Amino acid sequence: MQYLSFFKLRFVTGLQYRFSAIAGLATQFFWGAMMIFLYEAFYKNGIDVPMKWSELVSYVWLGQAFYTLVFARVINNDVFESIKTGQISYELVRPLNIYWLWYIKISAQRLSACTIRFLPVIILAVLLPAQYSLKSPDSIPSFLLFITTLVLGLILTSALSMIVYIFMFYTTSCKGIFSIYGVIADFFSGMIIPIVFMPQAFQTLSYIFPFRLCMDLPMRLYVGNIGIDEGIKTMIMQIAWILILMIIGNFFMNRATKRVVVQGG
Repeated sequence: MQYLSFFKLRFVTGLQYRFSAIAGLATQFFWGAMMIFLYEAFYKNGIDVPMKWSELVSYVWLGQAFYTLVFARVINNDVFESIKTGQISYELVRPLNIYWLWYIKISAQRLSACTIRFLPVIILAVLLPAQYSLKSPDSIPSFLLFITTLVLGLILTSALSMIVYIFMFYTTSCKGIFSIYGVIADFFSGMIIPIVFMPQAFQTLSYIFPFRLCMDLPMRLYVGNIGIDEGIKTMIMQIAWILILMIIGNFFMNRATKRVVVQGG
């Protein structure tokens, strides 16, 4: 019950940053339009492409709509400052598991930011001329799988972020770690370009890493680029990665917090 209260608090707090959300909304819409125009130049040249034009357009708009839900480089300042300033000492005396406390803060921050932004992007994308608009899902089963894997993508992204935060116990700054992690995660999640457009070597790597399960999988299920059977099998892989990362995260969090030394006072 305490964790649910923390989630509600962080979610409501995140909803208050409306001006930031409006600025981010404009950025995401124009970035999505720019990406579509860039891809259009390639498609008009008649090159062999692994996705239909309508699939690609919908993929780009969905990526922008749910950008903050799975974007790797979202830093939770509360968690960061807690480690940097020593405020973690207060959190350690609470009768709560600090791993789950931070996990909820991270998830709530992402969900609140997405709640403010995703619907305007979807509405604008649907109202665009047919050639550049967001299309309806490939089928009802694919839409249901899209929703399910998108939620699991949020859970997985937060679990991955927790691993990075735990590494902060052993460094003086998180910026370097987050920069490296962010570049790798965003690239192999399909955030920059869809996985199917990558060279074969990078596609192979993307199927080894869990990052594509956060973003690429839900979007390709929505547009029908991945079949239902393959989607269900990959969703099981999502769940397995979540369990593995949570077990690893809890293990190393317990080890790190047992050795915490807070300087000053």
